[in-house]
Amino acid sequence: MQNLLLPLESPDFHFLLGVTKSPISFTNDARLKSLLADYEADPTLENKKAFTEQLEKDIRFLGSSDLMFVFRKVQGNEPGASFAQIIRDVAKALKIKVSVGTEQEMMEELVEKYTTREFTKLSDEEKQKMLESLGVDKEMAAAFIKKSAGVFALPLMIEAFGSLVVNGLIKNIIFGLIGKVIGHQLAMRLFNFIMGRFPWWVHWIGPAAWTFSIGWTAFDVQGPSLRKTIPVVLYLGLCSIREKEGIQDVEADEEKDS
Repeated sequence: MQNLLLPLESPDFHFLLGVTKSPISFTNDARLKSLLADYEADPTLENKKAFTEQLEKDIRFLGSSDLMFVFRKVQGNEPGASFAQIIRDVAKALKIKVSVGTEQEMMEELVEKYTTREFTKLSDEEKQKMLESLGVDKEMAAAFIKKSAGVFALPLMIEAFGSLVVNGLIKNIIFGLIGKVIGHQLAMRLFNFIMGRFPWWVHWIGPAAWTFSIGWTAFDVQGPSLRKTIPVVLYLGLCSIREKEGIQDVEADEEKDS
């Protein structure tokens, strides 16, 4: 899991802490805040690893029942649930089937399949408005929706509109779900925090598009742990896609320069 956490930046960590901390959880909130403060005061790899290793333990604890946590610990095994199992549990809760693969592949597949399903469920009018909010020309959006006849796939949408629009669509829908799970007030505070510190998040989507058509209706999640692991897995999935886009952008710039 460290390969997923180490590429993240300080605002990402604040977002994840905002999602996972709870007065009734057994996570080490004070310890994590202290380690994050140490990293921000002295951003060395050593300090970053100290924080991400503790964060991983807490996330894995959140995804494990108290009984199984104690059982694994008594047996001398890693007490927390594996992150791959946490991803599968989140996928099951969202009624999404993910393939066997690396944790990164599973997360990205979960994010992309959920986005495709939820976009497909929107009315044609809602699809039209969402695409327009992401900068798609009105006539182009209408033509695509009509031609698709209710069948949508992200590769086809990338071909039609480009990766920037599709990434915006993904983020729009995933942030909408995170907002439903963690609640309006906390979501607004955390989203505004990362938007203010990562300007390119804003350029990845249309202005305020992540609230459009999603609404703030409560999302029915069974079990308190899923209210934390769902946002964590989805946010890490977005960050994974973000990292890939960053690499692709660099490669595209290099090709232009050559």
